Amino acid sequence: MKKLTLISLILGLVSGCSNPFSIRMSADYFPLEVGNKWIYKVEGEATSQAQIEVISYDTVYLVSVQGEEILYERREGEVNLLTELTMTYLGESISFGKIREPYLRLPFIKNDSWEAQFNFSTVFIGDTVYKSLFISVDSVEITTISVPFGNYDEVYRLRRMTIEDEDSTITYEWYAPNVGLIKKELPADSVIWELEDFSSNE
Repeated sequence: MKKLTLISLILGLVSGCSNPFSIRMSADYFPLEVGNKWIYKVEGEATSQAQIEVISYDTVYLVSVQGEEILYERREGEVNLLTELTMTYLGESISFGKIREPYLRLPFIKNDSWEAQFNFSTVFIGDTVYKSLFISVDSVEITTISVPFGNYDEVYRLRRMTIEDEDSTITYEWYAPNVGLIKKELPADSVIWELEDFSSNE
Protein backbone atom coordinates (compact mmCIF):
# COMPACT_ATOMS: atom_id res chain seq x y z
CA MET A 1 0.00 0.00 0.00
CA LYS A 2 2.85 2.37 0.87
CA LYS A 3 4.51 1.53 -2.45
CA LEU A 4 1.30 2.32 -4.37
CA THR A 5 0.93 5.63 -2.51
CA LEU A 6 4.53 6.58 -3.33
CA ILE A 7 4.03 5.81 -7.03
CA SER A 8 0.84 7.88 -7.07
CA LEU A 9 2.67 10.78 -5.42
CA ILE A 10 5.50 10.63 -7.96
CA LEU A 11 3.06 10.53 -10.88
CA GLY A 12 1.19 13.47 -9.42
CA LEU A 13 4.37 15.50 -9.09
CA VAL A 14 5.47 14.69 -12.63
CA SER A 15 2.10 15.58 -14.14
CA GLY A 16 2.04 18.83 -12.18
CA CYS A 17 5.44 19.95 -13.46
CA SER A 18 6.08 21.78 -16.69
CA ASN A 19 8.21 19.65 -18.97
CA PRO A 20 9.94 21.97 -21.47
CA PHE A 21 10.96 19.06 -23.71
CA SER A 22 7.37 17.79 -23.85
CA ILE A 23 6.10 21.30 -24.64
CA ARG A 24 8.55 21.68 -27.50
CA MET A 25 7.75 18.27 -28.98
CA SER A 26 3.96 18.66 -28.84
CA ALA A 27 3.67 22.35 -29.75
CA ASP A 28 3.47 23.74 -33.26
CA TYR A 29 5.81 26.72 -33.59
CA PHE A 30 4.67 27.48 -37.15
CA PRO A 31 0.90 26.82 -37.31
CA LEU A 32 -0.34 27.07 -40.88
CA GLU A 33 -4.01 26.10 -40.63
CA VAL A 34 -6.11 27.86 -43.27
CA GLY A 35 -7.80 30.87 -41.68
CA ASN A 36 -5.11 31.56 -39.10
CA LYS A 37 -4.44 35.28 -38.83
CA TRP A 38 -1.74 37.32 -37.08
CA ILE A 39 -1.76 41.10 -36.56
CA TYR A 40 1.43 42.88 -35.58
CA LYS A 41 2.30 46.29 -34.27
CA VAL A 42 5.15 47.60 -36.42
CA GLU A 43 7.43 50.26 -35.01
CA GLY A 44 9.98 52.05 -37.16
CA GLU A 45 10.03 55.57 -38.48
CA ALA A 46 6.27 55.46 -37.84
CA THR A 47 3.91 53.04 -36.07
CA SER A 48 1.68 50.86 -38.23
CA GLN A 49 0.10 47.40 -38.41
CA ALA A 50 1.04 44.31 -40.41
CA GLN A 51 -1.15 41.30 -41.10
CA ILE A 52 -0.36 37.70 -42.01
CA GLU A 53 -3.11 35.25 -43.00
CA VAL A 54 -3.12 31.65 -44.24
CA ILE A 55 -5.36 31.82 -47.32
CA SER A 56 -5.45 28.30 -48.75
CA TYR A 57 -3.78 24.91 -48.97
CA ASP A 58 -3.37 22.61 -51.94
CA THR A 59 0.06 20.98 -51.99
CA VAL A 60 1.58 24.06 -50.35
CA TYR A 61 0.24 26.81 -48.09
CA LEU A 62 -0.62 30.14 -49.66
CA VAL A 63 0.05 32.87 -47.11
CA SER A 64 -0.69 36.58 -47.44
CA VAL A 65 1.95 38.80 -45.83
CA GLN A 66 0.82 42.40 -46.07
CA GLY A 67 -1.04 41.52 -49.25
CA GLU A 68 1.95 39.78 -50.84
CA GLU A 69 1.25 36.11 -51.57
CA ILE A 70 3.95 33.71 -50.35
CA LEU A 71 4.13 29.93 -50.66
CA TYR A 72 5.26 27.72 -47.76
CA GLU A 73 5.86 23.99 -47.97
CA ARG A 74 5.71 21.85 -44.83
CA ARG A 75 7.67 18.63 -44.85
CA GLU A 76 8.68 16.28 -42.07
CA GLY A 77 11.02 18.29 -39.87
CA GLU A 78 11.17 21.42 -42.03
CA VAL A 79 9.36 24.39 -43.52
CA ASN A 80 10.47 25.66 -46.91
CA LEU A 81 9.79 28.95 -48.64
CA LEU A 82 9.02 28.48 -52.33
CA THR A 83 10.15 31.51 -54.27
CA GLU A 84 11.37 32.65 -57.66
CA LEU A 85 14.81 34.22 -57.88
CA THR A 86 14.88 37.33 -60.07
CA MET A 87 17.07 40.33 -60.64
CA THR A 88 17.02 43.49 -62.74
CA TYR A 89 19.75 43.70 -65.38
CA LEU A 90 20.01 46.50 -67.95
CA GLY A 91 16.54 47.60 -66.94
CA GLU A 92 15.01 44.16 -67.58
CA SER A 93 13.73 41.57 -65.10
CA ILE A 94 15.53 38.22 -65.37
CA SER A 95 14.25 35.01 -63.76
CA PHE A 96 16.62 32.31 -62.53
CA GLY A 97 13.83 29.87 -61.72
CA LYS A 98 12.08 28.72 -58.55
CA ILE A 99 13.92 27.49 -55.47
CA ARG A 100 12.99 25.70 -52.26
CA GLU A 101 14.54 27.89 -49.58
CA PRO A 102 15.01 26.16 -46.20
CA TYR A 103 13.12 28.42 -43.81
CA LEU A 104 12.74 26.53 -40.50
CA ARG A 105 13.78 23.24 -38.97
CA LEU A 106 11.17 21.77 -36.65
CA PRO A 107 11.14 20.96 -33.84
CA PHE A 108 13.50 23.72 -32.77
CA ILE A 109 16.67 22.64 -30.99
CA LYS A 110 18.75 24.95 -28.83
CA ASN A 111 22.05 25.98 -30.45
CA ASP A 112 20.94 24.51 -33.78
CA SER A 113 21.93 26.12 -37.08
CA TRP A 114 21.46 25.55 -40.78
CA GLU A 115 22.38 27.20 -44.05
CA ALA A 116 21.86 26.98 -47.79
CA GLN A 117 23.71 28.37 -50.80
CA PHE A 118 22.23 28.95 -54.28
CA ASN A 119 24.25 29.98 -57.34
CA PHE A 120 22.78 30.54 -60.79
CA SER A 121 23.84 31.98 -64.12
CA THR A 122 22.10 32.74 -67.38
CA VAL A 123 22.90 34.43 -70.68
CA PHE A 124 21.04 37.66 -71.40
CA ILE A 125 21.67 39.66 -74.59
CA GLY A 126 25.06 38.00 -74.95
CA ASP A 127 26.14 38.64 -71.34
CA THR A 128 26.50 35.98 -68.65
CA VAL A 129 24.54 37.15 -65.62
CA TYR A 130 25.12 35.63 -62.17
CA LYS A 131 22.82 35.35 -59.17
CA SER A 132 23.65 34.14 -55.68
CA LEU A 133 21.65 33.62 -52.50
CA PHE A 134 22.97 32.52 -49.12
CA ILE A 135 20.76 31.85 -46.08
CA SER A 136 22.09 31.10 -42.62
CA VAL A 137 20.19 30.57 -39.37
CA ASP A 138 22.09 30.29 -36.12
CA SER A 139 22.00 31.23 -32.44
CA VAL A 140 18.78 29.32 -31.80
CA GLU A 141 18.02 30.12 -28.17
CA ILE A 142 15.20 29.49 -25.69
CA THR A 143 13.85 32.52 -23.87
CA THR A 144 10.86 34.21 -22.25
CA ILE A 145 9.32 37.27 -23.86
CA SER A 146 6.40 39.69 -23.56
CA VAL A 147 4.56 41.24 -26.52
CA PRO A 148 1.27 43.19 -26.63
CA PHE A 149 -0.68 39.92 -27.13
CA GLY A 150 0.74 38.29 -23.97
CA ASN A 151 3.64 36.74 -22.10
CA TYR A 152 5.31 33.60 -23.46
CA ASP A 153 7.67 30.93 -22.15
CA GLU A 154 9.53 28.34 -24.22
CA VAL A 155 10.08 30.90 -26.97
CA TYR A 156 12.74 30.24 -29.58
CA ARG A 157 14.80 33.13 -30.90
CA LEU A 158 16.51 32.76 -34.28
CA ARG A 159 19.12 34.92 -35.97
CA ARG A 160 18.64 34.77 -39.74
CA MET A 161 21.18 36.16 -42.20
CA THR A 162 20.35 36.48 -45.89
CA ILE A 163 22.92 37.52 -48.48
CA GLU A 164 21.46 38.10 -51.94
CA ASP A 165 24.22 38.98 -54.37
CA GLU A 166 26.04 41.70 -52.40
CA ASP A 167 23.15 42.80 -50.17
CA SER A 168 22.98 41.29 -46.69
CA THR A 169 20.17 41.39 -44.15
CA ILE A 170 20.06 40.19 -40.55
CA THR A 171 16.73 39.45 -38.92
CA TYR A 172 15.88 38.25 -35.42
CA GLU A 173 12.70 36.18 -35.03
CA TRP A 174 10.90 34.88 -31.94
CA TYR A 175 8.53 31.87 -32.16
CA ALA A 176 6.09 30.83 -29.42
CA PRO A 177 4.37 27.44 -29.02
CA ASN A 178 1.06 27.08 -30.90
CA VAL A 179 1.18 30.74 -31.99
CA GLY A 180 4.23 31.01 -34.25
CA LEU A 181 6.00 34.28 -34.96
CA ILE A 182 5.39 36.73 -32.10
CA LYS A 183 8.22 39.17 -32.72
CA LYS A 184 10.59 40.15 -35.51
CA GLU A 185 13.40 42.68 -35.49
CA LEU A 186 15.28 44.16 -38.45
CA PRO A 187 18.18 46.06 -36.80
CA ALA A 188 19.47 47.71 -39.98
CA ASP A 189 16.09 49.39 -40.57
CA SER A 190 15.31 49.91 -36.85
CA VAL A 191 12.01 48.07 -37.37
CA ILE A 192 10.31 45.82 -34.80
CA TRP A 193 7.19 43.68 -35.28
CA GLU A 194 5.30 42.58 -32.14
CA LEU A 195 2.18 40.39 -32.06
CA GLU A 196 -1.02 42.27 -31.16
CA ASP A 197 -3.60 39.62 -32.04
CA PHE A 198 -3.79 36.01 -33.19
CA SER A 199 -6.87 34.07 -34.23
CA SER A 200 -6.66 30.33 -34.87
CA ASN A 201 -8.99 28.34 -37.10
CA GLU A 202 -8.56 25.18 -35.00
